[in-house]
Amino acid sequence: MSLLIVFLSTHIRLGEAGLGCSPWPDCYAQLSFADGPKGLQIPDSEFKIFRSMHRSIASILGLNILVIMLIALWFRKTTSPLLPILMFLVVLFLSILGIATPTRSLPLVTLGNILGGIVLSGLVWRQILSTKDRPKKSAPFILFLVSITLTVQLISGAWASANYTGSACPKLLSCTYTNDITGNLLDSLNVLRKLTLDSDCHLILNETSSIIQFNHRLIAVILLIIIVVALWKVRREYPSLLKPLMIVSVVFFAEFILGVVNVLTEMPLWTNTLHNLLAVGLLFATINLTMLIHRNSGH
Repeated sequence: MSLLIVFLSTHIRLGEAGLGCSPWPDCYAQLSFADGPKGLQIPDSEFKIFRSMHRSIASILGLNILVIMLIALWFRKTTSPLLPILMFLVVLFLSILGIATPTRSLPLVTLGNILGGIVLSGLVWRQILSTKDRPKKSAPFILFLVSITLTVQLISGAWASANYTGSACPKLLSCTYTNDITGNLLDSLNVLRKLTLDSDCHLILNETSSIIQFNHRLIAVILLIIIVVALWKVRREYPSLLKPLMIVSVVFFAEFILGVVNVLTEMPLWTNTLHNLLAVGLLFATINLTMLIHRNSGH
């Protein structure tokens, strides 16, 4: 259910923004970014059915997690209730965010929704893996570097999506808005920034949009290099960790290739939705890897 919520929210957000529209990239993000209705009302759009499905599944998921938390609290003497409590808090956070602040013009709100759904899925997966008793192994520092860089990459992707930067860099190695890059560096990192809108509440892309989108691609290349080095080192010195690292690598390579294909094919909606789901799969693979290792100060 948490994966379904990630899929539906991604598809709705990208679809309503016009991802994959024609003529690309001029048609992208031309929807009104005026604040929508607050409360439980579902706005009228071609994605209204998807929104209804999203809300129904989220409600059922919330009830399931509430039951899991209550069971964990009841048996707290024999099992830790920490993960179920965290899951419930994330569900509560997402519910309040969805009802009280349905706005597209503040990227921080969208970022909270995107990362909230991904974190919830990760916590559920972490809870599943914790039921298995698996011995931990010593690992090289580069595996921890893989985890850290991957987390940064995940956040940068969510930030790029929250700022609707999909059309700011229509080519692989070049962006549209590059007149004042240095003057907009700080704004690209400002989590409290607001989108620049015209008088009709349509998005105006600028240098900040280009920086955010290009940073996401740059971090992906850095992560690719780190993973290749990690594979080489683990294969030679830590063969017992090769399988879980291979799973991380395969999912990342698929994610990387799909990202390139998306740019070359002018951002189709369904392949971009898959790109977001692969990001969750990459998180799952990384959680699995990090749960198998411990830091050995001798390496």
